[in-house]
Amino acid sequence: MIKSLIQNNEINWEKINLKRNEFLLKQGDKERYFYYVISGALRAYTFINEEELTIRFAYKGSIVASIPAYFSGEASELSIQAIRKCSLLRIRKKELETYIEAEKSRLILYNQMLVELVTSFYHREIDLLTQSPSDRIERIRKRSPQVFQEIPHKYIASYLRMSAETLSRLLNS
Repeated sequence: MIKSLIQNNEINWEKINLKRNEFLLKQGDKERYFYYVISGALRAYTFINEEELTIRFAYKGSIVASIPAYFSGEASELSIQAIRKCSLLRIRKKELETYIEAEKSRLILYNQMLVELVTSFYHREIDLLTQSPSDRIERIRKRSPQVFQEIPHKYIASYLRMSAETLSRLLNS
């Protein structure tokens, strides 16, 4: 779905670049865009009880947005920050919706993309409920092996709800 959207000349994608540590979206902002990552890596994170928690990663070929804020129109509870220099394509929410609603086949593809997104959220929930830190690492390795090549370990540790030291020890054992 996303590749057909990107290659479609009817859609006005805007290319943007982010420097390392630059924000795509800050907590409290409204999410007005849907993004496709051309290169680089980003993380979506929030704070709970003053602890910074990484929720999601995005890298080449990924879509990224603060999904709840995107659909609700409310302020984002997440910040999305580049952890490497990034190039992205973005499209305004309204423009994407107009394009999708114009043809039933587009709506079907869009729904398939949403199913994939919901499925990824489900897998994330299972990751968080998995008791063993080594099992959480193994789940990520099987599902998204590129994470360990694309993302610095301190962010992976946050994503897996463990210290960077624990992650390092488990990866080296």
